Amino acid sequence: MNNSPYLPGKIIRKCLIGAENTAEINELTELGVECIPIPVCNILAAEVNSHADMLCFNFRNSVILCENSAAGELGSILCDYKVIPVEIKSPYPYDIKLNAAILGNKLFCNKKYASKELLELAQNSNIEIIHTNQGYTKCSVSFLNEAAAITADNGLASLLKKYQFDVLKIRPGNIELSDKHFGFIGGASGMLSENEMYFSGNICKHPNYPEIQSFLDKYQIKPIFNKSRKLRDFGGFIPF
Repeated sequence: MNNSPYLPGKIIRKCLIGAENTAEINELTELGVECIPIPVCNILAAEVNSHADMLCFNFRNSVILCENSAAGELGSILCDYKVIPVEIKSPYPYDIKLNAAILGNKLFCNKKYASKELLELAQNSNIEIIHTNQGYTKCSVSFLNEAAAITADNGLASLLKKYQFDVLKIRPGNIELSDKHFGFIGGASGMLSENEMYFSGNICKHPNYPEIQSFLDKYQIKPIFNKSRKLRDFGGFIPF
């Protein structure tokens, strides 16, 4: 059992990722990761309707919660997992039911709008549910391990520090999402192993790159990225 499913110990071999993220799928495939596409959810806004962190949640003990319309297809693929369908609506905040992060015995989420299925699983597993005002919890934080994280969100930074996290606070913006909104660091990255972090574009172009690189070095983590593309919030990927 992995108490922090989004923090792989060994290099990941498979992941769930939004079907429309062709560039990221190609890059991850070249890195040896089998990408299982999550169907587009047209209920959500176009800028996030192919975001894994909006559509699925990897709970421990081989349980995956998944947006209703994709549950059947993914259930037939993930035969070793129990796939629980969750109804997701739009607009915000009804679209954030699965946008949460589980680390060890803590679940970070907006308790007002997180899915009841997720909250019940956490309660039944004696996991502490920690409320975040930021509804896009998983989008907004890039976790390096169970005690270190990067975020541009002031509220999340303060909350994580309260729980003894080493937090690198970066400036907001500088990550592509759409013409209307900028993206978040959590949706633009993901751990490939305990010593490698994938970024969806050239992290060197981020104004906080020196601090980010220093923070990664502190935890002996190597950034993996394509220098030819801009850093983009693609909704991350779900390793398993």
